[in-house]
Amino acid sequence: MKIESYYNQVNEKALTGFKQLNKTDRVAHQRWEVPAGSWEVNVVRGKILEKAATSRIILNTKNPLTGKDTIFNVFQVKIYPANPKIPIMLFNMENRVAKDDIFAGFLDVAPVTARKEDLKFLQTKIKKVTEKHKQKYETLRAKLKDLYWMDSWDKALNAEIGIRLELGSDQAALVKEAGLTWVESYFEIVEKRKQEQFTVKQSTLMYAVRARIMEYYLLKDLSVKVAQKLGVPLAALSMAHFAPTIRY
Repeated sequence: MKIESYYNQVNEKALTGFKQLNKTDRVAHQRWEVPAGSWEVNVVRGKILEKAATSRIILNTKNPLTGKDTIFNVFQVKIYPANPKIPIMLFNMENRVAKDDIFAGFLDVAPVTARKEDLKFLQTKIKKVTEKHKQKYETLRAKLKDLYWMDSWDKALNAEIGIRLELGSDQAALVKEAGLTWVESYFEIVEKRKQEQFTVKQSTLMYAVRARIMEYYLLKDLSVKVAQKLGVPLAALSMAHFAPTIRY
């Protein structure tokens, strides 16, 4: 499946939105080459989106779940807004090519102190996309359960309002529309909430969620463990995934 042009399209839409919201043209860019492939990250920082990143990852390795040689062609978006009333973006899209050609990944958010109406807005948008392509939204949503979760936590970090991508190449149209819709809908929420005031308590929660996300990546996330075994440096993982600031 040719996915490069689509990834470029989503990357351009995301970066354009990051820059417009933060009123900057500055984009930090870095690329790492490893024996198994490459890891490339773009980051925009500012007062609205404290850190907003897109990542392009290509790794040729064994699938840790199946043991089969697989090409992982990945596009990710991670957004840490400065306002806790705006959720944290969790966007991971993978085209896995082995014997079969499939999509994997997820579209979701960590709500922090986001309004219920904003979460419902995102949910309604993605549900319409799945229904348009004759897929059952609730089936795809249910697979998000406890996605960002560790045994020592009371509850998962993710809102479970998006969809889990476990689809064949015949569902490429759904996946492509879902990714664009998720980014566009998220930006609508940012525009609506970017100037809202928030409390110290809400800010404290935001930093706690950020810390938990890093804890999850370092201690549990399977893809991070695989990347490190393949020689992907911690600097690449940090630039792509970790929060810009954490307060304990």
